[in-house]
Amino acid sequence: MMVMQYAKQGSLRKLLDNRYKDLSWRHKIVNLYYIAEGLVAIHEANLVHKDFHSGNIVNNNTRSSFITDFGLCRPVFQDSKSTEIFGVLPYIAPEVLYGKKYTMKSDIYSFGIIMSEVFTGYPPYHDIPHNSCLATQICLGCRPKIRCKVPQLLLDLMNECLDAEPQNRPTAKLLRDKLNKFYDDLNNDETVLYKQVEEIKDSGKNPSVYDQAKSSRFNYQTHKQAIYTSRSLDFSKLPKPINAGSKPIEEVDIPDV
Repeated sequence: MMVMQYAKQGSLRKLLDNRYKDLSWRHKIVNLYYIAEGLVAIHEANLVHKDFHSGNIVNNNTRSSFITDFGLCRPVFQDSKSTEIFGVLPYIAPEVLYGKKYTMKSDIYSFGIIMSEVFTGYPPYHDIPHNSCLATQICLGCRPKIRCKVPQLLLDLMNECLDAEPQNRPTAKLLRDKLNKFYDDLNNDETVLYKQVEEIKDSGKNPSVYDQAKSSRFNYQTHKQAIYTSRSLDFSKLPKPINAGSKPIEEVDIPDV
């Protein structure tokens, strides 16, 4: 039996729902740093998480995050004859949906989706069904909409994580180190990131809540077929994963498969 410390803020998803409007870019970066730090520990133990999403990350406060739920965690080199896909569809890497083996770089893809969630406050693909059509679109290079202004340096790092080619994604250690530097950069008004954050503040286009009520809770409508619990998934004849310039779903034509 594993005993864990009580997480006052609940899951990362609950934190974003309840406190998103209270989160500065400093909060967002430091939370992502701690998530990356946890992923480094997992990968340095030659393990992969395999069910990495915002519901499996918990928070004691607005400045710290911890990875949980290691039920599917497996050694990297463990052979498995099972082809079953299990998890939360929006966070599953396209190569895994296509039938390839789950690797550390698949965890990195999930981290990229979590980054988009932390930046915007929205669950990924919250307004569409989580079905074979979405799986097809993910393989064709579609990624979650970015509904607010985000510093370009952070967008670039997120997009590296979401690359359709696993070998192009950064390692967990590189992610952690870059996020650590970004956090330090916010204390230096001569850095590129500091200037990008200030430009967003001046533009008035952040946060992504736009004209929502003054309540601290983040409001959005979730499609009734958008499922954020881990489940067994079975998709056949999906297209080979490609990059599509991270276009939002409505901009990409979906062929019959």
